[in-house]
Amino acid sequence: MRSRELGAYLRARRDRLSPADVGLPGGGGRRVKGLRREEVAVLANVGSSWYTWLEQGRDVRPSVEVLAAIADALRLSSGERRHLFLLGGHPDAEQPSNFEGVAGRLQVLLDSLSPHPAVVITPWFEPLAYNASFRFMIDDLEALPEADRNCAYLHFTHPDWIAGHSGHEQEYAALVAKLRAYHGESVADPAWAPLLGRLREESPLFARLWEQADVSTEPGWVKRIRSLHVGNLTVHAITMLIEENPRTRVVVYQPVDRTTQERLEELAHRIARGAVDGPATVRRLRPAT
Repeated sequence: MRSRELGAYLRARRDRLSPADVGLPGGGGRRVKGLRREEVAVLANVGSSWYTWLEQGRDVRPSVEVLAAIADALRLSSGERRHLFLLGGHPDAEQPSNFEGVAGRLQVLLDSLSPHPAVVITPWFEPLAYNASFRFMIDDLEALPEADRNCAYLHFTHPDWIAGHSGHEQEYAALVAKLRAYHGESVADPAWAPLLGRLREESPLFARLWEQADVSTEPGWVKRIRSLHVGNLTVHAITMLIEENPRTRVVVYQPVDRTTQERLEELAHRIARGAVDGPATVRRLRPAT
C-alpha cells in the first residue's frame, strides 16, 4: 500500500511540472503534460528504470539520499518533502528542526492558559517555552543553569524535582518509556547522544530503566506534584502535537480537583505580586537512586 501511494504521489508531482520549471527545453510533440520519467531520473541522478519502478509502486525501498535527490528534482516544498519521506519509509528523515520558531509563536497561548502550567517541549524533553505557572510549578526552573533545564534530566538529578514527584519508581518508569518512544521517532537527531550519555552517567536509576527498553505512547497520566510554593498538586498532563512541527509537543497540566485549582490560582497570584522566590542559589544536583 505504501509503495503504491508513493508511486501515485511521484506521478502527481511530476505531472505538475513543465520542462521550463526545471530548466529543460520544452520542444514540440510532447505526449505528457508534465515532465517525463526519464527527465526526473536525470535531474535526480538515478537510474531511469529504477525511477520507473518507484512510480509503478514496486517494493524497491529508496534510501534517504535518493528521496532527497528526487524531492529536489521535483521542486517539493518542505511539507511535500516530509510527505515523500513518510511514504518512502523514512518518517524522521526530514522533520523540521526549527523548534524555537514554533515555540516563540506559542508563547501568547501558553501565557493565556495560566494558572494552568503549560510548556512546549522537544522529543528529548527540553522546554522551549513555558508560562510562569510552569516555571514555578516545583521550584524555579530559571534558577538552574541553562544547560540543566531539561525536564528528563531534572527528574533524575535535581533534589526538588525528585522529591516533587510521588510514586517515584512508577512515575520515572513511565517517563523513560515515553522518552524511548520519542527517541525511536527521531533516533538520528544529534541532540539525543549528549542527553542520554549524561543521564546514564549521572543516574543509575535512569540507566537501569533505559536498559529495560520499555516503550509507551500512552496519553498523559495523573501526576502528583509537590510544589515548594503552594504544596501538593494533582494534575492531568495533557499532551498535544503541533501540526507544523509534529515533533514539538505542548503539555498542559490540568487540575484534577478543586484544591489543585485553588492552589494553582494562588501560585498565579503570588507570581503576579512578585511573591515567589526568584532565581536563588542553585542546589547541588544529585542522582536519583
